[in-house]
This record gives sequence, C-alpha cells and structure tokens, in this order.
Amino acid sequence: MNRRSPASGADADADTDADVAPVARRQPWPTAILGDGRLLATFSARGELEQCCWPHLDIDPNLAEARLGLRVDGTHHWLDESWAIRQRYRVDTDVLETTLSVEHLDDPVVITDVVASDAPVLVRQVQGAGRLGVFVRPQLTGRLQAGGAYVDPPSGVLVFHRRDQVMAVAMDVSTTAGVGRRQDGDASELDLAQDLLPGAGIVHGEVDGALLATTVHATTTVAIAFAHEHATAVERATSALVRGAGALVAERRRVDAATLQRPSPPLVDGDAARVERRSQLVFSALTDRATGGIIAGPEQSDRAFERSGGYGFVWPRDAAFVLLAYLACGRDDLAVPGLRWLARAQGRDGLWLQRHWTDGTLAPSWGIQLDETGAVIVAYERAWRTLGDRSLDDELWPSAAAGADALVRMLDPATGLPAPSLELWETRMGMHAYTAASTCAGLRAAASMAARHAPERAAAWVAASQRVRAGIDEHLWSPEHDRYLRSIEVARGDDTGTPPSAAYELIAAHPSAPVVSVDPVDATVDVSLLGLVYPFGVMTADEPRMAATIEAVTSALTSADDGLRRYVGDDYIGGNPWVLARLWLGLARRPVGAAVPADGIEYARRVCTPTHLLPEQVDEVTGEPRWVVPLTWSHAMYVLACHADPSPR
Repeated sequence: MNRRSPASGADADADTDADVAPVARRQPWPTAILGDGRLLATFSARGELEQCCWPHLDIDPNLAEARLGLRVDGTHHWLDESWAIRQRYRVDTDVLETTLSVEHLDDPVVITDVVASDAPVLVRQVQGAGRLGVFVRPQLTGRLQAGGAYVDPPSGVLVFHRRDQVMAVAMDVSTTAGVGRRQDGDASELDLAQDLLPGAGIVHGEVDGALLATTVHATTTVAIAFAHEHATAVERATSALVRGAGALVAERRRVDAATLQRPSPPLVDGDAARVERRSQLVFSALTDRATGGIIAGPEQSDRAFERSGGYGFVWPRDAAFVLLAYLACGRDDLAVPGLRWLARAQGRDGLWLQRHWTDGTLAPSWGIQLDETGAVIVAYERAWRTLGDRSLDDELWPSAAAGADALVRMLDPATGLPAPSLELWETRMGMHAYTAASTCAGLRAAASMAARHAPERAAAWVAASQRVRAGIDEHLWSPEHDRYLRSIEVARGDDTGTPPSAAYELIAAHPSAPVVSVDPVDATVDVSLLGLVYPFGVMTADEPRMAATIEAVTSALTSADDGLRRYVGDDYIGGNPWVLARLWLGLARRPVGAAVPADGIEYARRVCTPTHLLPEQVDEVTGEPRWVVPLTWSHAMYVLACHADPSPR
C-alpha cells in the first residue's frame, strides 16, 4: 500500500491530514519524535511511546515498555493495539497528536504528546472515556535488572530508579498504583488493575510491571519525568500536571515559533517549506543540548546492532554537513555548540576518528576516516564566513591548524593523495576521490584561517592542497571510463590482488583490518564522487571531466522513482535509494552562489513520512521509509537545498 504524501489543504492546526496506513504494533523505525536536546522520545504510528532517551541522546532509552490502556465496559484495550486513524504534528510545533479507533467506543481516542520546554518531562494527554491505565516496564541505564520501584506515599507517583537515573510517572487524577514482579503471563496480557500486579509496594531487582490506573474520566494527563534525584523527579512530574497539558502545549508553541523565526528564510514555500520547518525541529531534537553533539538518528532501527553499527552516535562526517545546514539557515544556537563539540572531540594527533558519544569520547569504531578531518575544517571556515565571530574563530583556530598538519602528514608522497582509510560509507579501505576532495578543501580552508591567525603558515597548506588536486587528476581520472574513479589501492583480505603500496604505512598507528593485497582500481559509480563539487568545491560541475562524472552518477544510480542509490551494487538494507543522495545531486548541479532551490526537493517532499520526517532510505516501489527515521543528514541536505548557497566554494 502506498503511503500518502502530505495533503494540501490540511487542517490549519496540523502539519498534514494524511491517514496512517495499517501497521504492526512495533516498527523498526519511529513515525514521530519529540525532544529538545535533553529528552528524546520516539513514537509508533499507534502512539506507543517506544523510547525515552535521557540525560543524553545517546543513552539507552530507559524504557522496555510504556503502554496506555482503557477499560471500557469491563474489558481493557491497549491503545497501541487499536486502529490508528491519523497521526500528525500540530503545525510548526513539536506537539504530536495520534487519533485511534478503540473497540466499544463510539468516539475516537486522541493522544496529545508534548515535551516540556524547561525540564525533561513528557506529558501525554488522553481524551477518551474509560478507566485509563499506564503500564511501565523500565530499563534505566539500559538494564532491566538491579533497579528499584516504589509508589511515593505523599503523592502517589510511581518512581523507578537505577544508579543516578530516576523516572517518575504521575497522573492528574486520583489513581491506584502497584509495582511488582510478574508471576504469570506476558506483560501485554496484564489487566488494567492493581490486583494483577502481585507484590505491590517497594521492589528491587527486575521490575516486571508497574501500573497506574484511574477511575473513569473523559480526559486524563500522564507525566513522565526524569531526574538524577528522587524528589526532583517527583516534583517535575507533579509540577507538569499542575501546569496542565494546555499550558505546556502553549509554551512549546511559543518556543518553537521563536526557533522558526530565523534570519535566513528558505527559498521554498508550501509543503516544501513545511518539511524545511519540520527539519528545524528535528535538528533541535537530535542535537544534545548539554554537549552540542549531533547524533545521526534515533537508535531504534537496529536495537541489537545486528545489521549496522548503530546510529545514536556523533559522526564528524555527518556533523560537518549538518553544521553547514545550521549555518545556511541561521541556526547559530545549534551551530556554535556543534563547532565547539568538534574541537573537543579532536584526537591528540589532530585527526577526527570515526564516531563518538555525545560527550566527545570515542565510540565503538571499525577504522579511520580521513575525510572527516577535512570536512570539519571546511565547517570551521564556513562558520567564519557566515557568522564573522572573531572570538569563535580564535577558539577554533588551534583545532584547525592541528587538523591541517595531520592531513599533510597523511599525504602519500607518491600520489599526493590522502593515505588509505575507510571511505565515506565505511566499508572499504583505500585511496578515495571523496576523501581527496575533503582533504583538498580542508587544507584550503585551513590556509584561509591562517591568513587571519598565522599568515606564515598558509603557503604550506595551499601547496599541500594543490598536490592533492593534482593527484586527483593524475591518479583518479580514468580516460577508459571517461570519469573520475571512486577509489584506487582498495584493500583486500586475501592475496589475489597486487601488493599494497607504501601509502598504507602512513596509517600504521591506527587500528584497521589486515591488508593482504589491493585492487589497483575501483571504478564503481558512487554518489560520493559528487563531493568533488559539493560541498568541497575542488572543481565545478561544468568542468568537462566533472560534467562527465555527474552524468555517469545520474545515469547509473537513478531509481525508478527518481531517487538515487548510493553506488552500483549497494546491498545495505536492500540497496534502496537514499534521500540525501538525490538531494546531493541537486546541490552539485546548482550553479555556485545561485540563490535558487536545488533540484531534488520535490523528490524528498514526496517520500517524506506523513509527519514530514525524512528517512535514510526509501522503497522505490511503495515510497515507504527504509531504515532510520529521521536521519539528521537527510534533513541537513534538504535544508541546504532549500537555502541559498553561501559559497563561493
């Protein structure tokens, strides 16, 4: 069944009126997210709260289950097993509304969700007559075991705790409550009554179930609050209920309106502008407020890390693109902390390694990516051109200089190209066109910064960038293919290739898989070749060699739905078209400095979810998302396409 595109003429107070197609209770990606950089909540199409990440966006999600149910005429109904009529954000604000059809109820049930603007509290207002129950199975600090739970005597608030993480759950009406270990049956079979939770009271160990249940009300509000102290968590939950859902929604609307009042409005209008504005709220949700770290996406698609290495981390690669988007659209509030995060995360040798936790410490990785270092320095220089903030530029300069020096040390004397490393997609070791483009641009950017800080250093970096540029034309241009090559010197784990060159010795200090032999040439057509033009500006789209390369990318990778795959033979999650790839093509084609939207916006708008979120990949037949939703990088490319190019590149 094709997912409906956002409809024009939707309710004035909603982003879209599109119905939600029938789905299983739990999907590998959320249909909506809420958050403000402190608390990140994800939701299913049926309104089930699936994750609640706090105190940082990369922390384990604190919940195994958090379900709402109504008892009607003696029978209880889990709302997440009801029929989803519609799910939408209220227009231009982070307020989610899910409408459900519940058996035995004449009127639909409406769940309105909002995250408080001043504390890590999620408020859920449920409109629907019945006895509402809230079943919670906590997973604080990522573990089901060794936690505690109790009902706070003065307030009747449910409190869960493990180490320094405390979660409080409260309702705005009189409740009965119970906590305990489940004896029989699955959690989904628990009735909405306290007496089915044996051992009610204080529980330590694994909390199999905890329940709040009300008497019959037409509207009930639930608050889920987090803190490092028990009393603070209880106070936050009860305070949110005293203020009321209406007041919290109004305050969220005010805060979001201020966020969307930016000095650089988009070049698009209508539905395209709505997706751009939703992107701004996605940025606020996925940028850690405490640290400035920008995660790639919610950690939900691959909870067991069986098909990927995870997404709830900060890649300097992704962050550089996102920061370019922040700068292009006037999100200085996020750009400045993000730039400072990059400076703190830099390695001692001047390079940025593959990925990190939001606090800047190194996360589990599987190699070194030299392209990330060049991209970061490009973002530093772009910040100066955009913000003109002398103090910030002074702060970033030592980091830029260390990064540029590290890149020079990594240049292969024989080719002028950067040493072998993982490529953009993190699957192959070799010497890559994208990495060369990033390195060349990073050295140019460092030379530009040196003109303001240490003019005597600029010439050496300019010369190094010229060596890289010459190496691209000499070693990566293929007359046989009439285009640039993706890579050369690609590592193999067997001995069927040729011996590796001395360039591999340049990365000997960094962990990598054993390189037994290499493939001298990798001529696979890859969208990353567009990096030679955008954002690194090593060449322009109308140069004959680059024009031929862009044509090869377009003809070889365009999908039936006008999307674009990453590269020929891609099999990751089925090898679907990537939203960011199609937008990248448009950005590369757009004339330098042109104040017009880039091509690809209509495709992205068409394949976004009914809640205007952009996925990583798209099924070209059904238009349904595939894999991570939302992907921060996809939203960044969309915003860049919607704003004037701030180059010259």
